[in-house]
Amino acid sequence: MGGWTEGYVGGIDYIRAVYRDWSPAMLCFALTLRGWRPPEALRRGGGFTLAEPGCGHGLTSALLAGAHPAARFEAMDFNPSHIAGVRRLAAEAGLANAEFLEESFAEYARRDGPMLDVVALHGVWSWVSAENRAILLDTLRRRLMPGGVVFVSYNALPGTLSHMPLRRLLVERCAEGDGPLPDRIARAVEFAARIAAQGGGWFANTEGVVERIEQLRHKSPNYIAHEYLNGDWTAFYHADVARELAAVKLEFAGAAVPMEQLDDLTLSSVQQTLADEMRDPVRAETLRDVMTNRSFRRDLFVKGGERLGRSERRALLGESRFALLVATDDLPEVASTPVGRLPFPRALYQPLAGALTEGPQSLDALLARPALAAQGEEAVLRALVLLTSLSLAAPVTPAEGFAERRASSDRFNAAVLQRHRFGDAPGQLASPVLGAGVPVSRIEALFLLAGRLGEEPAAFAWRHLSADGIVLGRDGERCEGDDANLVELARRHAAFVQRRLPVLEGLGVA
Repeated sequence: MGGWTEGYVGGIDYIRAVYRDWSPAMLCFALTLRGWRPPEALRRGGGFTLAEPGCGHGLTSALLAGAHPAARFEAMDFNPSHIAGVRRLAAEAGLANAEFLEESFAEYARRDGPMLDVVALHGVWSWVSAENRAILLDTLRRRLMPGGVVFVSYNALPGTLSHMPLRRLLVERCAEGDGPLPDRIARAVEFAARIAAQGGGWFANTEGVVERIEQLRHKSPNYIAHEYLNGDWTAFYHADVARELAAVKLEFAGAAVPMEQLDDLTLSSVQQTLADEMRDPVRAETLRDVMTNRSFRRDLFVKGGERLGRSERRALLGESRFALLVATDDLPEVASTPVGRLPFPRALYQPLAGALTEGPQSLDALLARPALAAQGEEAVLRALVLLTSLSLAAPVTPAEGFAERRASSDRFNAAVLQRHRFGDAPGQLASPVLGAGVPVSRIEALFLLAGRLGEEPAAFAWRHLSADGIVLGRDGERCEGDDANLVELARRHAAFVQRRLPVLEGLGVA
């Protein structure tokens, strides 16, 4: 872990993933909901500049660049294999509006560049040194424009306290072993499981630790390495993060996940009363973490952000448009929240889903429908908050510029679909409607690619899956032989065409 990695784990790539939290429409909705004016460039859906220091494989910035051709993106990571991979994707997708830099935070801080509207710090703050955090703060001080937004995620206290002994155990066990790092990680997880099975001590007195170890058994070594094995691994109280960012004129704006802004979904009524007694919002937010034992935060901070008046906030929310991400009968009957299971009443969600299947709808347009008007504005808005937070719906970008976004997204998606011939990453397509990603499985991607190429979908998919030694199953039984797998793929394609394809077409990715 020494040398150029500066204590950050090397020799094994980070997981390949796309994150939706800092897509422009999501940022605008979260900020408006909390009563902040979103940056105008984000509201218009173009002309903004977004930076992602510590971007990993850079897939989120690449996808957003494909979905927002009028915007500019710069992403950096010091791992050369990460940057080499995303540069190849950018070339294949024809991304002329994104720059991917192989640099350290210090090198990036010395770079001149345009002022930034958005900076995304995901998987960075808790996993780098105090020196590197200071460098990031200086970059924010110099380059984030007034009114700009910062997304930052980090391990939070007090919830992360229970993870610390497990992390130390994994670090020490991996350091003792020999052989390839993935093998050492697997052995370390099994060692932790053996200790936990004996009970007693910390394991007996820490709720959820056995379940967490079991979860790690099913995680990739790439995830475990970068989540647990870095030389720097710091959990923070929210107030301490807010204090550090306040030094560069940043103010806490609210949770990036809309439903986390609703106290009644995270706190009991008594806890809400206690939180309301705190006059300072930063101290109140830290108290909420203590009462809920939160272990991870996704926060938004603004530089010179403007507060919205009540009527203007309502007007901006009324203009906000939303799209459904699933078939209507895939909506759950209940949702899990920190305070228990929350029912989805059919009288509200059925007409809401029915309206959204017709295409993106604004809050005002939804409230003009008698069935939804009868439910009341607060209930409809709350339903949109829940659906958006649970990835069942999403806010959409302005209609202006759609043709350009569609053409750019199509180029990006063509490159991504080709990659699914040989694997399941990046696993998301760019939606010109959302200005963000839409998850697809490898099989779904192969079906879409077959349609573009005029190939028979089941045969096309099986040719590529079987080349990788993949065998399908149904009802817990393995499909034996080519014929059985082709029959299963034909069945899945029929279901895909009936249920999933209309949703993807509505989102502009098919």
